[in-house]
Parts: sequence; C-alpha cells; structure tokens
Amino acid sequence: MSVHFRFGWIDAGLSPDKLAQATMATLSIETGGNTVTAAVDRRNKIYSDEVVVPLFSVAEWLVSNWWHVWYEMEDSSQQRPAFESRHNLAFAGNGFVLPDLTIVPASGRMHLRWNRYKPCHARIEFIDEGRESVEPAELESEFRGLIEAVLERLYGNAETTAVADALGAPWNAINALDTDEMEFCRAAALLGIDPFDVQDHVAAALAAFWEQADPSVRDDALASANADSLNRLGTWLDDAIGTLAEGDRDSDWSGIRKELPPSLPASKPWTQGYELARSARDRLGIDGRRFDFDADGPLAIQRHDTRPPSNRIHGLVAAGSPACLTVPRGESGRRFLTARALGDYLGRSAPGPGMLSSLATDRQAQSRAFAAEFLAPANALRPRLPSDSIDAEDVDDLGREFGVSSEVIRHQVRNHDLAEVVDY
Repeated sequence: MSVHFRFGWIDAGLSPDKLAQATMATLSIETGGNTVTAAVDRRNKIYSDEVVVPLFSVAEWLVSNWWHVWYEMEDSSQQRPAFESRHNLAFAGNGFVLPDLTIVPASGRMHLRWNRYKPCHARIEFIDEGRESVEPAELESEFRGLIEAVLERLYGNAETTAVADALGAPWNAINALDTDEMEFCRAAALLGIDPFDVQDHVAAALAAFWEQADPSVRDDALASANADSLNRLGTWLDDAIGTLAEGDRDSDWSGIRKELPPSLPASKPWTQGYELARSARDRLGIDGRRFDFDADGPLAIQRHDTRPPSNRIHGLVAAGSPACLTVPRGESGRRFLTARALGDYLGRSAPGPGMLSSLATDRQAQSRAFAAEFLAPANALRPRLPSDSIDAEDVDDLGREFGVSSEVIRHQVRNHDLAEVVDY
C-alpha cells in the first residue's frame, strides 16, 4: 500500500476531557515514501515523524465529511465556501495540531497534497511538503481502520459510550446505505451539499438531474454548480446538447483523431496534453507556425457563445466533433477555448459530449495543456526568446504573434523551463 495512517494509543493521564483521555494517540501519516507528519519541536529542536492527538476528533471529521472527501471535486480557480474545512486534515485537530494535508478526488484517484506548516501558538512546525496520488480503496481502508479503532476504544470506556453512540450512529448509517442511496450521496457531494441534510425540493431536483443528464458530463456539471442553479443547469445542458447535435458533422478532425498515437497512461495529464498537441500539429504539418481556426473548410470548428448557469463551466463540446459552445471571451480567449474543445475531442476515450470547466481534474488539465501547446508550442517559442530571461513586453509581443493571452505565454515559458519571466 502507498498510504498509511499509523497510530498507537498512549496513556494521557487523568483529564477532565474524557474524549482526549480515552483516544489520545501517536499518529504518523506516510505516503509514497514521504512522512506527512514529519515535524520539529522548535523550542527543543527535536525531530519527530508523528504527532500526538486525540483520534476522536480525526474520526469525527472523517465521518462528518465522508462523502465530500470522496466525491467533491476541487476547482482550479474558485473553491466553494468552506471547501478547505471539508478536505484539509488540519481542520480536524479541534485544538490539537495536525498537518496541512488536503485530500481531494480527481479522475478516479485520491490526491494528497501537504505543505510546510507552522501553526500559530504551537511549538511544532511541519517540515515536509509534497503531492501523491493513491487508489481510493487504499485510503478508504486506512480511514475505516482508524474510525473503527476509535469506536472500539470509546465503547471500551464507560465514560465515553454515549459519545461512541453519537459517532457510531452516522457511521452505521453510512455503511447501511443501499446502491441507490449511495448514488444519491455521491451526487449530493458532487454538488457540495451534505447528503444527510438536504431539503426535499433540492433532493427531488438532484435525483431528476442525475437520471436525465448524460453520464459523460454529469459529474463535471454537478461539481461546477450549486443547489440554487440545479434546475437551470439541467435546462441549459439539454439545450446545449441539442444545439451541438444539430451542427455536429463529420470533419477532417475525425480522421486526424484516428491517426494520433495513444497517450502513455502513466504520464501526467498535462504531459498527455502537450504530447497530444505536438502530435496534432505534426499531423497537420504546421511546424512552428501560428494556427488559426478556419471559419469554413474541412478543419473548421463550429463555435458559438453560450451562458451557462455557473461561471465554473466554460463550455460544452459535441460528441462527434470538436464543435463547441463556449462562454463569451475576447479573441485570444475564444481561440484558447476552441483549442481546449479540440483537445477534449482528440483526447477523449469515452463516447458522449465533453464539458470545459475550471475543475482541477485530469481531463480539464489535459485540455488546458493541449490548448497552450497547440496554439503556442514550446519549440516555436524557444528560438523567439531574446535571452535566458524575458520581460512583460516580450511576453505581450509573443502573445500577439501567436494569438493567445500573455498569461498563456508565461505559463508555457515557465512550465517548459524556456526562460525566466521577469515582471517589473
């Protein structure tokens, strides 16, 4: 296994806080060869790879946020209110210090991200940082083991059995759900709401949307919306898919898609996006030249403006071509979204339409990387750089030459280590 929550009970001595007394333990979190709980006591200059905390607060946090942890997606630019409190283990301390460890789902994996962290009014400083992607089943096994151990510990103490009942009730409810109920909980968590605390009208709208929406975009749509926009989301999605179906026609892009080499499954999504863009440009024979999307012809991509009910949704891509509806943008923004639509179409592995959004998923990361590399390829930028460092004026000039925003040029230069960008 690549992730471990190792703990051991310790004698905390007599305390008026019976929960802390009963569940005080050492906790060490390890993943991918890294120790997330690596810390230094700043006063005594002592290193430790574990922290001492009452595990009740950790178990309570896990049970309270169970569905959010597994299904609520992260956004690359704008998080939902209180998202961090539902996904960052530091919020489970309840007065005790835990590492700054964010746990989020994306593309069938669980992504762990931890940072160096110096909590206020504490002697402990967490000194490690990193990222790791693990299988959900591995992480779930660790979480379940911790929760069950805490409950057993609480039930073994006459003074904490009432608290054990209070924690065990929602935990037992989670484990007693049938398949349909679990599907509803997943949908609610995608929408960012507690599945055990949903108003009746929201529950009805959520169930209806889940049944009607195309599975290829259903998760992204819910993860981009909120309870208030759910009805408008369903209407917009139906209308958008219908509009794209009317103009969805075969083009030369379908032939190009068939001839592209398969991506390496183990590579990062942005790496897959870069490679896909290079393969597409090679197939088109455009070398380092600027590519413009024709209004007509076999490589034309039909694009129309749309106004989704959520500003996290940037567009929708047809099922059988890169035709798309995208949010209104200036010229460079429209080109970038059209290129993202093309990248989604060329890189998808399953049938159905595709959604463009600001979500931090592998599919969205791949389409963004594809668009940047397709419109402003790194090998075309490199010979145009005046030196090992460029300033804002150089960046703006390159943006105008390739028809992209200055921000896209900055990302390309930095991500491909082409030069240092100096902003005066």
